[in-house]
Amino acid sequence: MSVPFILDECAHRRGLEKWLSIGYATAPHFLWSGRTGSGKTAAAKLLLARTILLAPSELQPIELTVIDPKEDVDFNYLNGLPHFYRGDEAPQGFDSFFDGFLRRKTNEDLSRNLKILFVDEFASLVALISDKKEKEDVQRKLGLLLSLSRSRHFSVQLATQQPSAQIFGASGSASREQFGAVCLLGNAGAETQQMLFDADGREQIKKFGSIGGRGVGWLSMNGGIAQPVRVPLIEDMEKLNKVIYDNLSGNLDERGGVAKP
Repeated sequence: MSVPFILDECAHRRGLEKWLSIGYATAPHFLWSGRTGSGKTAAAKLLLARTILLAPSELQPIELTVIDPKEDVDFNYLNGLPHFYRGDEAPQGFDSFFDGFLRRKTNEDLSRNLKILFVDEFASLVALISDKKEKEDVQRKLGLLLSLSRSRHFSVQLATQQPSAQIFGASGSASREQFGAVCLLGNAGAETQQMLFDADGREQIKKFGSIGGRGVGWLSMNGGIAQPVRVPLIEDMEKLNKVIYDNLSGNLDERGGVAKP
């Protein structure tokens, strides 16, 4: 139940291609981090597209929900599609995904396919909510999704510049630790590294030195020591975007591929 999505940087520097995979059965939740321009949004979109196309049959068809609180140009091509929420609609999209989780949890929904929530900058979603109780409710629901949804084939994938405990609410550190996969792209400061990686991982980063520019960074899987990684070159972004577009538009066959006319 794993999907290859990113390259081992050490192997790349030796002229080899070694793919690393996310295992949706053991570590379905993914946290992307990095400064503006680090390549985290492109990397996150690549993981979504490869999951739609390559996930095993028992997880198909993949059902994707995309939330864009910042109304970024990266997602303009999804405007008007079902399960795409941007700007002020972002909290509504989050609640809709959570309601789907509750339906499966109570056996109202007996399906077993993989449902993925991707939020591009979760901090912006939280910032859109002015009412304190409503803000805390969203953070509480996120905690429940992260802790209870794995066996029900739900995946939460978030991208954020600063993965501070505050944006995750009262149980911020505990929620952050529920992400089975954590990837930090670009050269980030010591504070961000401390938020994401344990002491052994930070020591590994220190020994390695500067990781490089856009699309290169550090990945920790299932609490393991951080390892250097590289986002594969995306030669055709329009093709990648179309995979996501077709998923949200419902123009897919049962394997998640593009349906034939």
